[in-house]
Amino acid sequence: MRLSLTLKSASFKLTAAYAMLFAVSVGMLATVTYLSVTGELSREFHGRILAEVDALKADYRAGSARQVLRAITDRQRGRLMDGLDYTLIDSQGRHLFGSLPAQPCKAGWITLIGPPDGDEAPGQMERLRVFVQPLPHGLCLMVGDDWGEIQDFGSLILRNFGWVFLLSLTLAVGGGFLLSSKFLKRIETINRTAEAIIGGDINRRVPRRSAPDDLDRLAATLNRMLDRTCELTDRIRHQSNDIAHDLRTPLGRLRRLMEPEGKAGWTSRQYERLLEQGTAEVDSILELFDAILRISQIESGSRRGGFQRFCISQLVADICETFAPSLEEGGKTIVQHVEPGLFILGDPELLTVSLANLLENTAVHTPAGSVVTVSLCSDGDCVALAVADDGPGVPQEDRIHIFQRFFRLESSRSTAGNGLGLSMVAAVADLHAARLSTADNGPGLKIDMVFARAS
Repeated sequence: MRLSLTLKSASFKLTAAYAMLFAVSVGMLATVTYLSVTGELSREFHGRILAEVDALKADYRAGSARQVLRAITDRQRGRLMDGLDYTLIDSQGRHLFGSLPAQPCKAGWITLIGPPDGDEAPGQMERLRVFVQPLPHGLCLMVGDDWGEIQDFGSLILRNFGWVFLLSLTLAVGGGFLLSSKFLKRIETINRTAEAIIGGDINRRVPRRSAPDDLDRLAATLNRMLDRTCELTDRIRHQSNDIAHDLRTPLGRLRRLMEPEGKAGWTSRQYERLLEQGTAEVDSILELFDAILRISQIESGSRRGGFQRFCISQLVADICETFAPSLEEGGKTIVQHVEPGLFILGDPELLTVSLANLLENTAVHTPAGSVVTVSLCSDGDCVALAVADDGPGVPQEDRIHIFQRFFRLESSRSTAGNGLGLSMVAAVADLHAARLSTADNGPGLKIDMVFARAS
């Protein structure tokens, strides 16, 4: 079973493919080397014999057969040509010199097989490559050398490459088995971790190695994904609890309104007020779900396809002008410092809702006499929008939570609101790739949103 998995593993198949590619490369290299070396040796071999034949022909033209015999004798005595074999035959077929068998005296190359001269392997005959050269007066000159040495050298090249091929292939296959075995062990570790998580151990993580590689990076990515999944699961669980808490109050009031006790003698006007109150409770529930659905739509990123270049300076100025009367009715003042002519790429409707939520948040959570400051300015390639107030502010330990869904500083959740206003602000900021942050306004709270400026 283990061998079957190893042979089917991607790492072994990849190693086998590289081994085959290497084998083909070695074969091609062996062929090229064999042809190049034997070709060069063959040219040198034949050239040396032809040069010797030309020299003896020149000796014959300068003298006679006697001159040729003297030259051959001198060469044999001094082995000036590495022991070439010479044979000179007269017109009667008699050997004047040498022992090569008589051949038809026609210019050209021939191959002769003769008895071993001592440099062959046991049982192997000598192979001679001989050039036959007719001379005047019926003489026949034959000059040859051991052709087997060239062939043996070529065989030696092929044999050495064969050993290299076998050794390399063995190492490649062995390395493939080793690497595949280690690869499968690590894959099995990932599988066991996944099975444990499926079984309910959601805190289980894929172990990592000290030396990072592709699988280690995959393990790190999977661990981050699992961390994110756990985070989202916890968030969903908390949101479910928060939704239950937020729905319990209006549903409880609606249930009490619908109770028939004490309503037997009511007038039509009392029943109308009862329906109005019930409608208001249902509207608050629908408003809650509408806000949840809208945040989910924003977080899906589908609205990004409708982005356009628009003047955020004009948008901020219009919203501040719209909210000024309602803030003044609550005894609060709005001050704006808006730099004109600033453009960004985004969704004007969503940014309008986002800024409106920020201003409504200050209207609800600041006392009379508070000053709300809205500023918009350019910061290099960015546009910075800030909404600040001088109210009671938010404790530092709670600032990181105010953009979470259903988070409310008032744990009793008795006042109006559902804790989704700032969550929508965070979703809009994320959709626009804006940096969202909070700071102490000393006193009060300051919320900053930094957008990329549109050219």
